[in-house]
Formats: sequence, C-alpha cells, structure tokens
Amino acid sequence: MTIKDFVSYIFNISKLKKIKLMVSDIDGVMTDGKLIFDNNGVESKFFNTLDGMGIVMALKAGIKIAVISGSRANCVRERFEKFKAHNFEDLILGEEYKMPSLLTLIKKYSLNREEVAYIGDDIIDLAPIKYAGVSFVPKNAIKDLKKSADIVINKNGGDGAVRVAIDMILKAKGIYNEVIKEFCEY
Repeated sequence: MTIKDFVSYIFNISKLKKIKLMVSDIDGVMTDGKLIFDNNGVESKFFNTLDGMGIVMALKAGIKIAVISGSRANCVRERFEKFKAHNFEDLILGEEYKMPSLLTLIKKYSLNREEVAYIGDDIIDLAPIKYAGVSFVPKNAIKDLKKSADIVINKNGGDGAVRVAIDMILKAKGIYNEVIKEFCEY
C-alpha cells in the first residue's frame, strides 16, 4: 500500500466500516480487460485467484458480494459457480446500464447506499461509482472514474484489485484477522 493509498484508506475508514454489500464489474476489474476468443468464437478471460479468495473471505464475514457485468460469457458463469458453495447468489450478466441492477440489489438486501461499495474501471461504471457509499477503481481505470472514486487501488484490474478492496473493508471493520484465522489453522 502506498502512502497515498494509506491516506485514502484512513480518510475512508468510517465509510468502509458500514459496508454490507460489495458490487464489482468483471472486465478490467477482476480481469485485465483483454478478451480471448478461440477458433470457435468461445470467449475466455484470465481471473486472478487473489480476487477469488477475497470474495470467499468477504462472504464468510457476512458481506454480500454481487457482480454486474455487460459480459454474457460462459467463462464468467463458470468462475462464479464456484462461489455458490459460499452463499454467493448475485451474478448479473448482460447489463450495460448498471444502476437499475444496483438499486435492485440495495432493495433486495434492505440497504442504504452508504452500506454499498462498488468497484469499476470504465465509463459504464461511472453512475454506480458516484452513487455507492464507497467506490474503488483499479489504478488502470479511466481518468474520469479515478476523479470520481473514493479510493484508487494501487493494482491494475486483473492483478488482485478486488482483493485489496475487500481487505480494506475487512480491516476497517476490525475482522480481517478473524476471517483469515480460519484459513491459517491446520
């Protein structure tokens, strides 16, 4: 964590403590944004396992995780199928306009906007970035999002940026050590 990241974290710690739902984009956030197609036109993406572990940690801590993406790729469905065992239930694909889905999630869980964190990287994420109680962007997000976000993470999308955001939330809530303890015991 850089000094700038640390100052941003300290400034936002009271906001981070309130988070009950973390919403994320996929392309450019959980992936590097590159699309790979095989000879049959089947799309593939590279996901970072650090983000996956962060999702599991958040779910174990009682923080809901949701994904809203314009993508409809089967590889995304496959990736998130693995998290159903940890009570993941909100995978919303094919959504170019994310605010209606975000508002539906807030209503579904009886939350207010201060209890929601959002992470995105491109113009499609601007409205949720401005709306959420806490907003994150990876360091390679577009300039307009960096200006609007509460926290610019010092990692690119696809390099564990979501994990950094989740770790910040868990640490602000004072439950990070409790959550990781389960994974460290043998």
